[in-house]
Amino acid sequence: MGNSFDILLNNDNRAEINNIIGAYFLEGEDLPLSYIPNTNIINIIIGSNNSGKSRFMRYLMQCKNLVGVKSLKKVGESITEYNSMVNSFNENHISIPLKNFQNRPQRYYSGGKDPEKERLTLLASNKLSELTSEYLNLNSEIIENRRRYDIFNIYGVKEPYFDNYSDINETTIKSFGNPICYYIPTLRSAHSLFEKDGDSFSKIEKDIYLETINKYYNFDSSEVNIFTGLHLYKEILNSRNSKRSIRQSFEKFEKFISENFFGNKQIDIVAEFNKDESLSGINHSEIISVHIEGEKETRKLYELGDGIQAIIILMYKIFMAENDAFIFIDEPELNLHPGMQRLFLDQISSNQFLKNKNLVYFISTHSNHFLDLTLTKEHTSIYSFSSNSLEDNDNTFSIRNVNDGDNSILKNLGVNNSSVFLANCGIWVEGISDRNYIKAFLKSYIASLGKKIHVLKEDIDYAFFEYAGSNIDHYLFEEFSSSDSSQVISDINALALNNRIFLLADSDNAKKSSKKGIRLNELEEMKRENFFPYVIWNVREIENLMTKDIWKKTLISICKKELVKKYEEKINDKIEIAINDINPSNYQKQYIGEFLNDLNQRLGKLDGKNILNESAYEKKVKGFGTLINKRELSELILEKNFKWEVFQKNQEIVKLTESIYEFIISNKL
Repeated sequence: MGNSFDILLNNDNRAEINNIIGAYFLEGEDLPLSYIPNTNIINIIIGSNNSGKSRFMRYLMQCKNLVGVKSLKKVGESITEYNSMVNSFNENHISIPLKNFQNRPQRYYSGGKDPEKERLTLLASNKLSELTSEYLNLNSEIIENRRRYDIFNIYGVKEPYFDNYSDINETTIKSFGNPICYYIPTLRSAHSLFEKDGDSFSKIEKDIYLETINKYYNFDSSEVNIFTGLHLYKEILNSRNSKRSIRQSFEKFEKFISENFFGNKQIDIVAEFNKDESLSGINHSEIISVHIEGEKETRKLYELGDGIQAIIILMYKIFMAENDAFIFIDEPELNLHPGMQRLFLDQISSNQFLKNKNLVYFISTHSNHFLDLTLTKEHTSIYSFSSNSLEDNDNTFSIRNVNDGDNSILKNLGVNNSSVFLANCGIWVEGISDRNYIKAFLKSYIASLGKKIHVLKEDIDYAFFEYAGSNIDHYLFEEFSSSDSSQVISDINALALNNRIFLLADSDNAKKSSKKGIRLNELEEMKRENFFPYVIWNVREIENLMTKDIWKKTLISICKKELVKKYEEKINDKIEIAINDINPSNYQKQYIGEFLNDLNQRLGKLDGKNILNESAYEKKVKGFGTLINKRELSELILEKNFKWEVFQKNQEIVKLTESIYEFIISNKL
């Protein structure tokens, strides 16, 4: 995680704040928490009820003078090593020479000045200093030592360690200062609250949710901006009538709502206001309405679905937040369908306007689906909280930073791919690489359709399910008894009664007369309205579908990194020539390793080393096997955003993509 920092939790003068953090411990450590490891742009906090999640977030949002260190442990080790080198340098080039100078016979110079004494005096006055533990000062201390070291250089004194030192630099330490903190609690609603007033109703002007939270948790409103949604009307009214920069943020928010809920039509979100009525104390008509291009009737916010209202509360405050702010959200999944949860996460991780704000998010959640989604996102850290009961009824809390790729926590929570059953249809693929390729194909194909497209939302209109390791996987790729095969077919039939399934399978170049070929034929014969099996017969594996243009843009990712660093332009030229000579379409019936090995021979060597990383593909007794890191290549192809003109050069990609698209559209509700 290149953007991650260990955030130091400085001691606070407020006893009530320090008392909170004294109950938290990193897993496996005996001393109370002094830093949060690997904080990132998005930080997900999970745990059962009463595991200290919300309490910890309330502590963090009241902290002051936050400092981030890239890998506190490594920086600590680097400081120790640096100071050792400083002491050794000062000893060898100041202390020992001074001692030798003092012990030598006295000398007299015609000019009256002893040049050796002057040199040693100057060097002693520029003695290198040890680094302190004041992290914000580290870089300036290193720069000052470098200035002093340059004076030693004048006299021919060299130390390679200081010449090349870069372990700690301007990117190692980050001051977060006292960021503006926004808190969206579970006690929230987009509805204005009303009370009966005689024969009519009047709007409750006070934010009673906010007052309740302040009573319970004693927040300082000058430190934390708490948004419950009850004053959404007032906030929208002020935003639409504020300075240009605030109005621009609000327009970006309206654009987000338009693109995702109203088919990209022009919309205006308005806090309806009558000044005369307001002056008279009449406020019952103060409502939020949404004007939609092409519609005669204005929609009232409270008439929209709970899901849209829920995401409006979350996204409004994020779009309107100040730059460099910290956003704290309790349980964003409340009233959000899994597809809406994905939309929320996609926006805070990918929306360029929000990325430019440089926001940091801390989010507590109970949602298995939300957690599942975060595992595929970059710049995300996950923390698992658990409670430890003590004999005196005091609780302490253990924090575990879940490493990237550690899925054991999903198993502990009993996570299933529940989106498969909540979406309109499911795309079943063998593994993550197939999922990424299909997403890349679909994204490119839909973009090529222009205005003719149907807007498709993952986890609402369709969801992916990876069947690797399941009985379906064993049925397709292993020797199954006839009774076991019958059971799998029966299970698929039963599942397809209530779930619309598109199942993709590689043939592995199996002959239709082989046992595997017969099973795949049986699978195809099960096709009906709710079940669409699609077998790729014409290639051994999905990587064989990649065209020349795709390989030209991606092959460098599996070349040796040290050579790419030195000869990137030359290697790209060699790749261009090699792929023009070796057509990937000639290898469709072979493992992709055969193609890569022939390319390896054609690319040749630089600095006596093969350019292509031979460990990227399997080596068999006879020939070569599949790509070892399929996921990495598939993620790269997804990130490259190839145009459909590139993909459609392979008719198998066209056929597959159009089949999946039509299947999703036919099941779109």
